[in-house]
Amino acid sequence: MPGATVVSSSFDKASAPATAALVGTVAAPTAAVLDFYAKALEGQGFKAVPGEAVGAVASRDFLRGDSETVNISVVEAAGVSTFTIGANVPAESAK
Repeated sequence: MPGATVVSSSFDKASAPATAALVGTVAAPTAAVLDFYAKALEGQGFKAVPGEAVGAVASRDFLRGDSETVNISVVEAAGVSTFTIGANVPAESAK
C-alpha cells in the first residue's frame, strides 16, 4: 500500500504451498487498508470469503482455486493502521 512501512516479513518456500507473511503500518483508516488489498488480491484472481471481522479485529479472507488463501487483519490506533497479511500460495505465484 502506498505510504506503508514494512515492520516485518517472512517467506517460507520450503513447504507447499509456500507461506508468506507481512506486518506493516500506514497512516490510513482500516477500511482504506482493507479496500486497497482487496482490490489488489481480486486483480490476481482471489475472491473474498464472507466475513469482515474476528471478534473486534477487522479481518478478511480470500481464496483462489481450492487451496490458495490470503488473510488480512487490521488494527487501528491513533490514526495508524497496523496490518498483517498471511498467504499460503505456490512459491512461483507470490507477489
